[in-house]
Parts: sequence; C-alpha cells; structure tokens
Amino acid sequence: MPFVAAVAASHAPNILLEPGAEWEEFMTLHYRMAPQAAGTKPSLEAQQKLRQDAEHAFSVLRADLESARPDVLIVVANDQFVNFFFDNIPTFFVTLADEVRGQFTRHRFHYRNHADLGRAVLKAGVDAGLDLSFGEDIELQHTQLVPLHFLLPEPEIPILPIFVNTWIDPLPTPARCYALGRLIREVADAAPERVAMLATGGLSHFPGSPRIGEIDTTFDEGLLEQMRAGQGAALADLTLEQLRQSGNTEFLNWMVTVGAVSDTPAADTFYMPDHVATGWGFASWKI
Repeated sequence: MPFVAAVAASHAPNILLEPGAEWEEFMTLHYRMAPQAAGTKPSLEAQQKLRQDAEHAFSVLRADLESARPDVLIVVANDQFVNFFFDNIPTFFVTLADEVRGQFTRHRFHYRNHADLGRAVLKAGVDAGLDLSFGEDIELQHTQLVPLHFLLPEPEIPILPIFVNTWIDPLPTPARCYALGRLIREVADAAPERVAMLATGGLSHFPGSPRIGEIDTTFDEGLLEQMRAGQGAALADLTLEQLRQSGNTEFLNWMVTVGAVSDTPAADTFYMPDHVATGWGFASWKI
C-alpha cells in the first residue's frame, strides 16, 4: 500500500490547556524569565482566539488524515527528558513496544504500537547505512500527545512513535533527517498497510535559552512558504546554525516528514504566534 498522507503540527503545551487560569499558570511557571513576562499577558479573549484558530487548523489536518484512511500513523517527535537523558541520547529512536501510553495534565492516552512497521524501518535503515536506535519502554509525552489529542483522540489505528534528538548536541543535520524521511517513505510504499505520518514541534521558540520568549515569525513564515511551494529538497540545505538562531531545532522533526513528501507542495498551512513563547505552525500534504 502507498504512503497516503502527511501532516505536521506544533506540540506547544498551551494549545491543549484551557484558556484562563490553567493556561496562565503553566505559561507563568515555564516562561517567567522571558523578557516580556513582566509586560502585558495575552488577554483571555486572545487566548480563546488562539485556541479557536488552533482547533480550526487541527480540524483541517484531521479531515485530510481521515480522508486518506490510514491504517497506521507514524508520529515523529522529540523527547524532552522523559525517556532519554545524558546517559543515553539516541539520534533517532524507533519504538518496538506492543502498546504505548502517556499522560498530559488531565488527559490520558493509550495506543497500540505498530512494531512490525518499526522493525521494517530499522532493517531498511541498517541496509542503507542509517543505523537507528530502538527499544520498547517508551512513555508518550506532550510532544506527541498535544497533536494526537486533536488528530487521533480515539485509538482506532496503531501509531509508531519515532524520536529525533532536537535538544542535545550533536544534533542530526536537516539533510540527515530528510534522508530518514526518504527511507521511511520507501518502507511505507512497500508496506501492506496504508501509512500516514505526523511530525510535531515548533515552530520557533527558545526554551532553556536566554532568548526565551522570542518568536521568529519571519523565519517561520519562510519555512511554511517553501513547503507550500514544494521546495522540500531545498529545505534539506538548511544548516543547524540557521535552525538554532531562529529557535527552530524542533523543525528537524518536520524535516523527516518533508523527506517523506519530498517536493509535494503543502496543501494547507496555518501559522499563529502565541504572544508568549512559540510560533504555532501547521501543515498538511495530500499524497
């Protein structure tokens, strides 16, 4: 069966938080050192508008996914010290468990994992000289769960979590992530199932950095424009320094999906800065 669909979405935690007290408590805790923290915070009305805009973007992505009728959803995300720490930081990690679980705030998630597809990706990687790490004991976190809440709220199909190291140097280059995406596309096109992919993260934000709270809207919008123009191969020429300077190392997750779609233009894109920390980005490709 072919590779049938691809989407990408921010996993910013405040997308899933309720506007008002929950939203403000989380953002105050995590971004109290941001330069604008002492300034005017987004009003309740602004928070509600952001949530509505994000829900609209997710509704378009979900409709595109559902129309493609996938049998499995590959989820490409980064770990944020939930599963991996300095004693073990894999560049790329494929999940081989039978099932995966996780929790974010009051939301609990439980999915079947498509270990057979994971093993096929691993074998193809070894055959192609792209060695991937793998294991079973994995906990889902907000990097997967925020978009899954909107795109796959009921575990009707299995998922396959694939992790990309976007936090701890040395990071994989955009070109290497693109190559992984091309390899996954080949595996998916040869699989008996209909395979879709979700990439998560970003867009621009600077957690743990002196630049925390900055949002590079110009760079973010440029990325989305190149995806709409079908310039996937050109995006592989980005450097890690460009991604670091724009707060976009999590775009490495997206680069895996960009590799899978290659130069297929993005059919739909959405972008909204949250006025606090992150440029929320969304994209969908119709294969």
